[in-house]
Amino acid sequence: MVIVSNMNVSSFCVLISKTDDVVPADNKQNKWIIDPFQMKGINGYLYGRGVSDNKGPVMAALYGVVDLVHEKELESDITFLIEGEEESGSRGFKDAIRRHKDLIGDIDYIILANSYWLDDEVPCLTYGLRGVLHATVKVDSNHPDVHSGVDGSYMMDEPLYDLTSILAKLKGLHNRIQIPGFYDDILPLTEAEEVRYDDITETLIRRNPENGPPEILKASLMARWREPNLTIHRYKVSGPDGSLVSSRASAAVSLRLVPNQEVEDVIESLTDFLTDAFAQLDTHNHLSITIDNQADPWLGDPDNEIFQTLEDAIMGVWGPIGDTARRGSVPGPRPKQLQQLRQSPNQTVSPSLKPTPATTTTLTNGSDHTCLAATPIDPSQSEEPFSSAESTNGEKKRGRKPLYIREGGSIPSIRFLEKEFGAPAAHLPCGQASDSAHLDNERLRVSNLYKSREIFRRVFRELPKK
Repeated sequence: MVIVSNMNVSSFCVLISKTDDVVPADNKQNKWIIDPFQMKGINGYLYGRGVSDNKGPVMAALYGVVDLVHEKELESDITFLIEGEEESGSRGFKDAIRRHKDLIGDIDYIILANSYWLDDEVPCLTYGLRGVLHATVKVDSNHPDVHSGVDGSYMMDEPLYDLTSILAKLKGLHNRIQIPGFYDDILPLTEAEEVRYDDITETLIRRNPENGPPEILKASLMARWREPNLTIHRYKVSGPDGSLVSSRASAAVSLRLVPNQEVEDVIESLTDFLTDAFAQLDTHNHLSITIDNQADPWLGDPDNEIFQTLEDAIMGVWGPIGDTARRGSVPGPRPKQLQQLRQSPNQTVSPSLKPTPATTTTLTNGSDHTCLAATPIDPSQSEEPFSSAESTNGEKKRGRKPLYIREGGSIPSIRFLEKEFGAPAAHLPCGQASDSAHLDNERLRVSNLYKSREIFRRVFRELPKK
């Protein structure tokens, strides 16, 4: 935790909830183009483990404060809360915050800098995140692992079969979750939010027609951001590989939740549903459900002071954003087919007519870092990291507004801190969609790093004046 104090005019918390919460960088298969533990600059990008998620944004925020200190323009208290264990459940984070709440002091605003743009060109502001619930569902038997040929028979209740049976009931056709009342509390789409989705789809398709058709792209983004989902991640069984009836079987299950869905209510509903399904099997085996991790969904207010200050800083720093479009398009299902799927989620639809969801890979055209890094670039075409948005006569040029987006992922700390300190939060993505965070060849564009630093500097200077 780093606390930078000055004149006590105002105090707001700059939250960087992810610093070194990286995942293992296994380079045994030589998939990295560099040593992942030795950052290296190549063709305008910094490559290294955790450089985009989230070491680069942390450094940008810290230097934004340092710049103001040197300029003698820091007129507020800035509190950095830096924790690096999100990928392992942020154990102890809430307790540490509550234990040191007096040290942190009163908070007016919370800023998170974690994650990425929708593509590689248009800056974004994030105002919503899905919550998450991770659970382990396990079935145990009274017998040890046995050979399926020697001891297996119809009289033996098999844990793996029982587990598969109850998990298969969780979702129906078109992945609709079957837990009763699961969708009841989801907030309706507002007119203002639909306008934001239209702005996003129009911008992305104008830049790259292959992202279309717009109806499918819009529906895909809504499905990722404002609709819940359930995923079965992996199975584990006891005993070695072979023709065994395992005595124990377990599966990791996660549910992504959306604002107005209460995590505790979903835990109760999930537990009741699986318990009832298991009881119907009339089995001798035993069921247990363990909640491993949970996080509330978050929904910010794009019209409040913190978002508007961030928006103004982004427009001033990045300046005009080109709308260069690529030729070509990919045919997709007609709007009426999408409407049919929405209205009749349990109706069979041919796979050839079902929408194909847009993913980070498709929105970035499958960026190949190895190829890009190996190709020399013309230094005269590279972007000057310290350049400002100025025209040839020195006048500042205003850029287009950033895209206001939501995200399908979860960051447990943001909603907790909002409730704990009674302060609104905002989320500034610093990286590009193709940064490959948590993956091989993670990278961060140098210009994004420097311009994020300038955005932070402006926000830290202007927000206390609001």
